[in-house]
Amino acid sequence: MIYLKSNNLSHFQHGFFSRIGGVSKSLYSSLNCGFSSHDDRKNIIENRNRILNQFNIKIEKLIIPDQFHSNKIEVFDKNKSIYKCDGMISISSGIAIGVLTADCCPILIGHKQKKLVGVIHAGWKGVFNGIVENFLTQVNKLGFKKNDLMFALGPCIGKSSYEVTDLFKNNFLKKYNESSIFFKPNKHKNRFNFNLRGCIISILKKNDISDIWTSRADTYKHPKKYFSYRYSVHKGCKDYGRMMSLILK
Repeated sequence: MIYLKSNNLSHFQHGFFSRIGGVSKSLYSSLNCGFSSHDDRKNIIENRNRILNQFNIKIEKLIIPDQFHSNKIEVFDKNKSIYKCDGMISISSGIAIGVLTADCCPILIGHKQKKLVGVIHAGWKGVFNGIVENFLTQVNKLGFKKNDLMFALGPCIGKSSYEVTDLFKNNFLKKYNESSIFFKPNKHKNRFNFNLRGCIISILKKNDISDIWTSRADTYKHPKKYFSYRYSVHKGCKDYGRMMSLILK
């Protein structure tokens, strides 16, 4: 089983897991953790348990929201079991919160005094619609200072692999006019390469977040190690797996 840990979250149990080390077969080989895929449910449960065993956590203590590329943030509540959002915050000990990705950027967040943990599923839609800013707003509503947060960005699609249209670019610039540096023309007419990771970091810095760690791994370029939605589409695959990233308070 292969997973990344960030330096700035070293006092938290956490990990950005790859696709290696599970029991799933074929398109889902092998550590697929996404119930929205068409993989055998038993395999997905076993894969999730294998990850949780790394932290001695039972599956009942794992919370993964029903993601839908939104900008919605929810706070963990022990009386609630289903969450429909793309970002979560937990102030409860012994609870693992996570997100699933396959090109989108998984973000893990910790508080410097270990008062909270958070996760964000940051695809372009969520980023465009302000999910990072919404997370910081929710932290403030809970009575914590955003300057006490540490952010870690996991493997996602890299700028050289992420081709977008000029319409995509223009819409982004209307909202984030400073984001022009994250779009580079490529060899195709009216096409650009988009730096999703760089854009997220820019938004964090604009909001006075300085403690940021980032993986440089490109999920598209390493399909044997990471699941990639875009790579799967380009190869004509009918489905794809999802990787888990999680953190515990």
